[in-house]
Amino acid sequence: MPVDHREIAFEDAIEHHLLSAGGYERGEPQNFERERAIDPSLFLSFVQETQPETWQALVRLHGADTADVVLDDLCKALDGPHGALAVIRHGFKCFGKRFHVAFFAPAHRMNPDTQRLYQANKLMVARQVHYSERHPQRSIDVMLSLNGIPVATAELKNPLTGQTVEHAKQQYKT
Repeated sequence: MPVDHREIAFEDAIEHHLLSAGGYERGEPQNFERERAIDPSLFLSFVQETQPETWQALVRLHGADTADVVLDDLCKALDGPHGALAVIRHGFKCFGKRFHVAFFAPAHRMNPDTQRLYQANKLMVARQVHYSERHPQRSIDVMLSLNGIPVATAELKNPLTGQTVEHAKQQYKT
């Protein structure tokens, strides 16, 4: 049986491994919001599931605008001086309320609530994610996200088809 050296076959293999052995779920690239550079529906469902009291406190303040208020503050924090890693580790504040964007593995299993929160994290792998508002046809081959926040991307290249890492670098620059 001949080996398939096309880029899509490499994407298939990576996705298959992450879905079957890596704890990932398949993400929907069309849910990625280019302007904010997140998957807002995934993030909001995570927050509402894991932090319902905090969410409801903001709903009482902002009503139907709550989602936009929270997402705007999340994006300000992600783009802020401390960056995405700090936001993933420590969360962010929105109108004086702290939101966690992820929960880490508990040191022990004695507290079922911490285990439940950790298990609520959603690791997603999405393929062919269109990321540019200026160039809507451009897409990244693979994006990994945690609760709707991108944490890694990959532009796959194969020298057997004439593509090299230099091609990937150029794609990231443009």
